[in-house]
Amino acid sequence: MALMGGFARIGNNEITILVNDVEKGSDIDPQEAQQALEIAEANLRKAKGKRQTIEENLALRRARTRVEAINAIS
Repeated sequence: MALMGGFARIGNNEITILVNDVEKGSDIDPQEAQQALEIAEANLRKAKGKRQTIEENLALRRARTRVEAINAIS
């Protein structure tokens, strides 16, 4: 699974995970995910200003997470 954003809480031998978005690794197209990662890297390099840099960093983290999810099931 690719988990995007969120946090986990551990207590009484239970783990609660709250995430903003989740995607099954088997549902992710490897070529599309790799292309999205390359685009996100390029967009971050071209980012201007603090806000755009933050937004492009978030997009890059999401793209990396998707590629890592694919690699984990390969």
